[in-house]
Amino acid sequence: MQTQIAKVLTILILSFTPTVQANTPEPQQTQTSFPSFVLPDWFKVSFLDLSEDNLEAQEEGKQLVVFFSQEFCPYCKAMVEQNLTQTSIRDTFERHFDVVSLDIWGAREVYGFDGEETTEKAIAAALDVQFTPTLMFFDAEGEVILRLNGYVSPYDMTTALEYVSQRHYTSMSIFDYLASQQRPDPTGKLNQQPFFVDPNAPSQGQPRAVLFEQTACPDCDNFHRCVLSLESVQTRFAPFQTTQIDMWSSEPVKTPDGRSMTARDFAKSLNIAYAPTLVLFDANGQEIIRADSQLRNFHTEALLEFASESVYLEDPSFQAYIELRGDRLRANPNLRQGPTTRDVCPNL
Repeated sequence: MQTQIAKVLTILILSFTPTVQANTPEPQQTQTSFPSFVLPDWFKVSFLDLSEDNLEAQEEGKQLVVFFSQEFCPYCKAMVEQNLTQTSIRDTFERHFDVVSLDIWGAREVYGFDGEETTEKAIAAALDVQFTPTLMFFDAEGEVILRLNGYVSPYDMTTALEYVSQRHYTSMSIFDYLASQQRPDPTGKLNQQPFFVDPNAPSQGQPRAVLFEQTACPDCDNFHRCVLSLESVQTRFAPFQTTQIDMWSSEPVKTPDGRSMTARDFAKSLNIAYAPTLVLFDANGQEIIRADSQLRNFHTEALLEFASESVYLEDPSFQAYIELRGDRLRANPNLRQGPTTRDVCPNL
């Protein structure tokens, strides 16, 4: 399952300021103080026939986007209230895309691109939706052009919209598109953690955690300061042999499956196109799961447990594990130990 996830265009947007930046936020949706949110009124009113929705979008010179979310999802709330209220982002969506919303746990009947009847929950599972929100962009044939897994900043979302709306995907991958816009940063350095080991260190027979980053990366800085600095997170890295990779570097590295290549080629081979991206591998070098969006400590800890405790072998649904883990913590608050991301970084 995990390698399929990597092959189904599980790609995201690199953390850097795009050529066209979003304007100052202009609130258009209801703002809430708890993890509930109101979908924008400019989302498409759909009869949940995705093939018909896709055809209508194509006839209007647009492309179909499916917004996967769930109730009481703080990352969904952030995307709706912080990103989709940006004037330039909203205008780009309305001009170039039709957006249909689906609930990953929903029971509503949906007709897929093949015309077969299914449900929201089933189609989310079929498309390997592991994080909410997930935005999936489709072409005229119903094939995935790009997917954004989890919350990304307004700047990163703007870059994604440029890549798709300007149809750069017809001539280059998202990795190559972002590489074409990179500027050298010879003075920058990556953040360090005490549990990182050399990327060329011999395998210790452990599962591997590989963190892909870049210099001059605000999201990377936040991940280190607000997540990786926490003892509760560092403890859960203990079962892994953890390495850090500069995704644009030409330095040689050894991959978890034993190959030798440059860091940049390694990143490209995995379709890494967002920094930071954390990829977890089993002891044989096979990808288990990845996180390529902004995360807090709860989801990072859950991701590491999901892999290190082999939960994925019993149930490949990461979202199902998050639900069970959340229930367990709510039932026993004493399991919560130490500061959280919100304690260290209240605004994240």
